[in-house]
Amino acid sequence: MRFLFTTFEGGGHVPPALLVARRLRERGHEVMVLSDSANREQAAASGLPFQSWRRAPNRHTAGQADDPLDEWRSRWPPAIVRRLCEAVISGPSLAYAEDALETAEVFRPDAVVSNELLFGAMAAAEARGLPLALLTANVWCFPTREDVPPFGPGFAPARGAWGRHRDESVRRLSSDWYQAGLPALNAARARLGLPAMNRTLDQLFAADFILLGVARSFDYGATAPRGFAYAGPLGAEPSWAREAEAEALLDEGRPNILISLSTTAQGQTDLLRRCVQAAVATPANVIVTLGPALDGAELPRAANLKVVKAAPHDVIVPRCRLVLTHAGHGTVIRPLMHGVPVVCVPTGRDQPENAARVAHAGAGLRLSPRASTAVIRRAIGQVLDDPRFGQAAERLGTAIRQEADGGRKAAEWLEELARQRSRMS
Repeated sequence: MRFLFTTFEGGGHVPPALLVARRLRERGHEVMVLSDSANREQAAASGLPFQSWRRAPNRHTAGQADDPLDEWRSRWPPAIVRRLCEAVISGPSLAYAEDALETAEVFRPDAVVSNELLFGAMAAAEARGLPLALLTANVWCFPTREDVPPFGPGFAPARGAWGRHRDESVRRLSSDWYQAGLPALNAARARLGLPAMNRTLDQLFAADFILLGVARSFDYGATAPRGFAYAGPLGAEPSWAREAEAEALLDEGRPNILISLSTTAQGQTDLLRRCVQAAVATPANVIVTLGPALDGAELPRAANLKVVKAAPHDVIVPRCRLVLTHAGHGTVIRPLMHGVPVVCVPTGRDQPENAARVAHAGAGLRLSPRASTAVIRRAIGQVLDDPRFGQAAERLGTAIRQEADGGRKAAEWLEELARQRSRMS
């Protein structure tokens, strides 16, 4: 069968999509990846055919400071959602749809597998009558599930009537924020010959099902509602993260701490400086991986500090006592799977949700992105000194590892989707 993957350079969600695409190709299927030019080398490293967006926004480098998805510049939730709609969800939806349709005309896919933010690609699949699955690399980011807290604030699971009322109110409110993208989305749908929608998020119902690239045990142990399926964690390191020699970074004579604050630009330079200042004030060996978005020129110098652009976390993390991170899904799941506790300093996107799940499990701490150097240093000391954090991380990690299968389950779900539609036709 033939599968068309549509995604874009957004950091941690690209490697999981490539992992699932690679699994399908290993199972004898044909795959085409349609994404930003910045992902071409990663696709090639996975042996995957690749095309870049032509009309739609096309990022040529990862972590660029002028990324059109710059919602992190605001801290006001309605403004964040509006910018997300303008930059990805609906503003360029016709361009994404036209590129996807053009590729589909040549590639002739049996199914489309799309990132959950590309409403234009969803509309293209709908217009062509193709089976459609959405593939997430993090917890579900829209307010359409009632079995987990609404996405965004990082709420703990509701307890009692007040908590349920809180969740219902936030779901209703945040759903309304997405209405800012409705005019552009409906204009694109009209051009594609599709009927107008009353609600922006109704476009999600074009999907046959939604694959959640997370562990159920991490997602508060929730049972997937109808139309959703847990595919387990899809942890796959990007090819550029394998460049450094890990052994030279580690120190067997003292505890190792890894600091990693995202592969995309989110205005985290000052936060990184505070995290480094806090960590080097401890006796630990501190390792910082900058990724493509950060520059270490302004970081303090210290004898116990090693700063590199990239390094293989799969090698480094198991030998760390602690990971200090912005709490992106991939950066949180990897230490948990190795029983390593996490100090989370979330700045936005899915990060507060991941941090809330870590704190709920007792596997680490959640701090404010405005936390001072002293507060971060105390949190590091607390986690290093209290074995209960490591024990909780090990318990949660054991459960997550039992759900990890390297994308096999996701590939099987997608095969079944294509087969069902094939039998119907």
